[in-house]
Amino acid sequence: MTDKEATNLTRAHLAEAVCKATGLPRSDASGFVELFLDLISDTLLRGEPVMLSGFGKFIVLKRAARKGRNVKLGTDVMIEPRMAIVFKPAPGLVASLNGETSADRKKISSAA
Repeated sequence: MTDKEATNLTRAHLAEAVCKATGLPRSDASGFVELFLDLISDTLLRGEPVMLSGFGKFIVLKRAARKGRNVKLGTDVMIEPRMAIVFKPAPGLVASLNGETSADRKKISSAA
């Protein structure tokens, strides 16, 4: 994947990566990706969290009804209650994103 293609990670990109990493045929790799994403989706639809160790946790939250504002019309509107999915990244992922090494994380955790 080049920098120009890196704007979105698609199912096709995931299937290609599985295909290359495992040597599976492309159709099997695509099936694996679909099964994995379906499993995550089904779990979230049941209202259960999904935790991927070292990556993060997807949590289903219930958002209460609230008063919002239509900026164009300048009127108040009620926003209906809804369900939302929130992602909380694992501390190691955040540290890696910020350029910290595992040695840096060990120093911080031992100092605390």
